[in-house]
Amino acid sequence: MSITGGVFSETVLKNIQIRADEIAFDEILKQDFTANVDVLKALMDVQTARIEPVLNRNGKDNIVEVTWMNACDIDDQSCTACNISGNELSTNMEEKELTMCRESAFYVNDTTFRNNFHDGEEATAKGFVAADKAISEYLAIQSVNWLNAVKGVNAVAAGKGTVVGNDTYVPPAYWNSALMAYFARVAKGNKLANPVLVSGNQLYEQVWNAAMEKAQAGDEAEILKFGAFKMYFDLFNIDAVNTPDLITYLVNRGAFALAHRTRFTPAVVTYQDRKVWSMPSKFLPGINLDVEYVNDCDSNSTTYPAGQIHYFKLTFNGGMFLNPIGCEEDRTGVLTFICGTGED
Repeated sequence: MSITGGVFSETVLKNIQIRADEIAFDEILKQDFTANVDVLKALMDVQTARIEPVLNRNGKDNIVEVTWMNACDIDDQSCTACNISGNELSTNMEEKELTMCRESAFYVNDTTFRNNFHDGEEATAKGFVAADKAISEYLAIQSVNWLNAVKGVNAVAAGKGTVVGNDTYVPPAYWNSALMAYFARVAKGNKLANPVLVSGNQLYEQVWNAAMEKAQAGDEAEILKFGAFKMYFDLFNIDAVNTPDLITYLVNRGAFALAHRTRFTPAVVTYQDRKVWSMPSKFLPGINLDVEYVNDCDSNSTTYPAGQIHYFKLTFNGGMFLNPIGCEEDRTGVLTFICGTGED
């Protein structure tokens, strides 16, 4: 099946998507088509908010409702006979405008593939994967910036860490499995119910070695300590954004919400000047991207009939939001720990 001559159908699109899947999962090709987005995947794993689109609000189509469960008002009280009462569990809903827009575009020229071992469908499939990768990696970097922007204040001022403003500094000598006890105390002191650790290279080798040596007699304690928290590592984005600091994040479940919205449906719709549809990201589960396609005659073609140039654009529309339900002031559900003393 070809997309030459301006022919673009549901069948062609299905073929391209199949080729894209093959590229994404091919052991050799995926070395060039793998997105480094582990930090964003970690945050998406602990997301609990519900996202619903809001239609026709002030003429805008990029408004969503973000809803979190609210249990802050649950408390204890003196016993009373014949009385069952209390505070109602509720939800906290906020309308958010999706202001984050990112696109990636490419084109395929039929003329290039007329006498080429490869074909236009393969090139288009690779273009889809590469464009998806570019957008996904951009979002991963933005998620690190988001963590830095929303960090709260550590309420545990005593111990291995030194609290300076919204950061906690932990000397290099303490970064080992024993630090998990301090993190556990910090989690309780900040009333973080189910936090995870998200880090760059910090602690990666220690955790890896502990996992490899867990069968050795006397070494079981290392892996048990590290197992106290679910840990995520992003070796590409966290340290790159924060250089020269090495920062590890303690993130409470439900603190983060990634909202997005597509303007097009999965079915191909033809307008007068283009075709549009949406497709799922291959790197960020649950995220969909809008796709726009137009074709034009290759005016530089020296063959008859002239080849077609196929233009594609993938677009993400969304936003990253913090759970507004802080039961206490300065408690955002995100804490930062920097390897260092905090001294200039």
